[in-house]
Amino acid sequence: MSNPADILARHRTSPAAAIIDLTDWDRPREISYAAFAGGCDALARGLVRAGFGSGARVGILSANRVAFYEVFLGAMLAGAVALPLNTRLADAALAGLIAHNDIDILFTDAANAPRIPPGGAKRVVVFEEAGPAGYAVFLDPGPFTPVTPAEDAPLMQPFSSGTTGRPKGIVLSAGAVRWAMRQMLPAGRAPDPATTVTVAHPLYHKNAMLGSKGAFLNGGRVVLMDRFEPERFVAVIGRYRVTKVHTVPTMMARIMARPDLVARIDQSSIREVHMGSAPASRRLFDEIRVAFPKAYVRISYGVTEAGPMQFGEHPRGLPRPPLSVGYPLAECEVKLAGGAGPDEGVLLIRNPGVMAGYYKDPEQSRARFDAEGWYVTGDIMRRDAQGFYYFVGRDDDMFVVNGNNLYPATVEETLLRHPAIAAASVVPVEDDVRGQVPVAFVVLRPGAQASEAGIKAHCLASAPAYQHPRQVHVLAELPLAGTNKVDVALLKRQAAAAWRDAGPA
Repeated sequence: MSNPADILARHRTSPAAAIIDLTDWDRPREISYAAFAGGCDALARGLVRAGFGSGARVGILSANRVAFYEVFLGAMLAGAVALPLNTRLADAALAGLIAHNDIDILFTDAANAPRIPPGGAKRVVVFEEAGPAGYAVFLDPGPFTPVTPAEDAPLMQPFSSGTTGRPKGIVLSAGAVRWAMRQMLPAGRAPDPATTVTVAHPLYHKNAMLGSKGAFLNGGRVVLMDRFEPERFVAVIGRYRVTKVHTVPTMMARIMARPDLVARIDQSSIREVHMGSAPASRRLFDEIRVAFPKAYVRISYGVTEAGPMQFGEHPRGLPRPPLSVGYPLAECEVKLAGGAGPDEGVLLIRNPGVMAGYYKDPEQSRARFDAEGWYVTGDIMRRDAQGFYYFVGRDDDMFVVNGNNLYPATVEETLLRHPAIAAASVVPVEDDVRGQVPVAFVVLRPGAQASEAGIKAHCLASAPAYQHPRQVHVLAELPLAGTNKVDVALLKRQAAAAWRDAGPA
């Protein structure tokens, strides 16, 4: 592809469905490849007509919708830089993000339009509006020849999650995006038009957009939902013959808590249950394999700043062990540094997909690369004898209890072996005597009962004493951030407040 966003090229005249649009649940729509490609072309032509072609910075602030794809792909076809913005940010944080990132034109839905600060972009286009500022008027229907960008030209700018400050703009060049596309459908592998993928998490997040691109490259279908609801999500799997169930672990945990839902559907089409963006417990992994016995249950790992894919299957065909994130891709160099031995440490990455840097943030950009140009992920990994990698934890998530290093995932794994616990999240709180101690938030299985004392006793009987949570809070559900991952920042604030109010347990 001369332009790496031209992922519809092979199928652009096809009448086959590219998207099953369920964002309005009561009015499903089927969008063909021909119509979808035409929409992307019309957006690219509209940008050029309006003076926002090569190099322009095109923001997208919207809930899931077909037009989100059109702007995302169409902007890059025109040589512009696509910037998908997190709609879940607080108003002040969103305003700061828009101001910092020099957005030229911003496409938004009506719900988010009032949140855009005056002067936040040179032009604002509202999807639902019918007048001159509306999307339909902006489009310029007709064929478009994609711009051929230079290898180092910025083409895409997703954002970091912002858990440790303002979300950082991850500048990806045309060469980096092209490399990522090549990993998704390598040369010599035939497209699989039977591919049907569920997308119910936000399109501004890497996980949802990668799953979508994979389907489009294969000439398959994306079943697009505006949000995740277990009942509807599972119903979609059977109704639309989904082949790849695309999720994060919290989504699957909610589904596994409702075995009645899975029992209702025909799951014969499912080839893979995919989880990414967060670690999964062994119990959840095993429950999914029981619930979907014919599916390949796969956990992926990816860093947007470095690919965003780094691992795949073993080159000798060895089966991937449970909880492994896979074996390094042939075109991706990885190494472990700073660990107690050669097979554990912080993961460092080098490949053609690595970012150019963070937008207007040279200090943070320099901090993420070592002297030899390796991208430093900050993720602790271990490697087994066959070369498979496993996620251990974030180096900045580790805390110290009485001199012992502890990762939240270690305690969460112990908690999830309790028969009454369906989901768990562990955060540290400051303690004057022990430095830091773990505090747990848990969700019980439907109909199950468990006391704080009983949960603590389970942990003390199953792991070293320093690992047991000093407080246990039972919630109806874990709070989720905009990417359907647990909102750890919120839990840390709640844990600190509870620790101050109640004192050590």
